[in-house]
Amino acid sequence: DGGKMSKSKGNVVDPYLLAEKFGTDALRFFLLRTFPFGSDGNFSNEALINTINVDLANDLGNLVSRTTAMVGKYFGGKLPEARQADALDDDLLAQAKGLRDKYEAAMERYAFQDALAEVFKVVARANKYIDETAPWALAKDMDANGARLATVMYNLLEAIRFAAVELKPYLPDTADKIFAQLGIENKGIESLASFDGMQAGQPVGEASILFERIDIPKKLVEIEEEKKAAQAEQKPAVEFL
Repeated sequence: DGGKMSKSKGNVVDPYLLAEKFGTDALRFFLLRTFPFGSDGNFSNEALINTINVDLANDLGNLVSRTTAMVGKYFGGKLPEARQADALDDDLLAQAKGLRDKYEAAMERYAFQDALAEVFKVVARANKYIDETAPWALAKDMDANGARLATVMYNLLEAIRFAAVELKPYLPDTADKIFAQLGIENKGIESLASFDGMQAGQPVGEASILFERIDIPKKLVEIEEEKKAAQAEQKPAVEFL
């Protein structure tokens, strides 16, 4: 909260307790997303929880679960070969295809927060793409729009694959869960040379929640109560003057 950590102030943050409470993936993601490498950063429990809610639960988690759920609902978990491209696809494809170079450039500078920012630009663009293409509307007439809907789903799956590959160093366990939902193996950064990692007819796994949203006020009260309880346990029964 803007001040230096010190034992005398009693404001030292225990990373093991944070990892136990929020998960190692979420904690390492927050630190690398928020703290420039080699520099000081401002930590607060509220900032950590907000990052989990916004970046991981809302943006990434919803994108993955919505997309895989729609593939299951509209195509029984397997996309057909028929495709129908549209100008609405261009921006998403361009951002995804350009991600690798931007990501690698940031990683070479040890600018991990910049690399993550590039990944989440693609995630944000994919979420916007869902609103633009309205898959639920296309699904109302599968005879006329089936090929177009399949294209939309394919583009979303590929965008997620690109993001998952780049997120593997930051969210190792979560990235593996995403690959499982996509029904594919992680073939590494070399697989991002082309936008064709998903194959027609390939089974897509069932949708599942990657990160639960956290009630910030409730969780902050819980943390404060646990902190006070821990401090009370450490206080000696008799104080000597």
